[in-house]
Amino acid sequence: MRSALLGLMSSQTLPPIEAKAEEPQVQAPKERGSVLEIFERLGTVVVPVAVGLYALLYLGFQSVYDTFGITPEQAGIDQSTLLGRLIATLILLFLILLPLAGMVVGVGWLLNVITRGWAGRMLDRGRERPWLAATVGALLSGVAYWGLLTMLGVTGTPVLVTIAVVALFGYLIPYRLLRRQPSGRAGMRVLISALVGIGMGFVLVGWMTEGAEDVYKNGDSNIVLMLAGFPNQWAAVSDGDGKVLTPDDRWLVLGQDGGSYTFYDCGKMATVRRPIEATILTNIVLDPDFSEGGTEKVEDCGYANK
Repeated sequence: MRSALLGLMSSQTLPPIEAKAEEPQVQAPKERGSVLEIFERLGTVVVPVAVGLYALLYLGFQSVYDTFGITPEQAGIDQSTLLGRLIATLILLFLILLPLAGMVVGVGWLLNVITRGWAGRMLDRGRERPWLAATVGALLSGVAYWGLLTMLGVTGTPVLVTIAVVALFGYLIPYRLLRRQPSGRAGMRVLISALVGIGMGFVLVGWMTEGAEDVYKNGDSNIVLMLAGFPNQWAAVSDGDGKVLTPDDRWLVLGQDGGSYTFYDCGKMATVRRPIEATILTNIVLDPDFSEGGTEKVEDCGYANK
């Protein structure tokens, strides 16, 4: 009886035990654009552009030496030497393009500040529209065909028509389908970057070939050929007895391979090979200015023989 009364009293005095509701956990806002994510996005753009440029620059060196009727290997340029020149050219291009990209970003930031964020919001809305993003990507992919046509000497309206047709019928629908999935958007970014790099490479190949043709015609090189590492080196060539072969003209030293020098005789506009042990080089000049600072007319090769 006593225990029953104590149980009744305790049940009346003690408050009922209620299950404590779990407080909802507030998740911290996700940080936008971590360092790793930024480098990953940059890699999907920079690496394909570099690969496209590298492949086309190799063809550019082939075209340069083809102008003189030889291959790079016949001028003593092996794969390791060519790799070093290509990497050096890519580094120079990177140093030139990086400030230009920074200027574009700066102009965009300034425009966004002036418009109080309106420009940034419009850019975000445009990226969210699949057809608009696919159209921009298709037009950027046309850079490859613009570079190819520029290298072939085609300019003006045919270039614009070709880019528009290729972008509309070749890339627009596939890019629109790729925009549906995150993996597709990443693949689209890599493909566009590679095509842009190929287009830039075609333009550089055209400039390198143009510079080689100028060297072939009058000995003057251009800045692109110099940055690519082409040795525009001229020398007076003598035989083993010291007799000058061309007293009034110097030869372009294209390289050496297999115990022989490879020259370009500007006077006769012909490529010549001579054994190293029977050849003496004097008055060697690198990147000569045949116009004497623009004060004299640059004569075509072979003018003395005409």
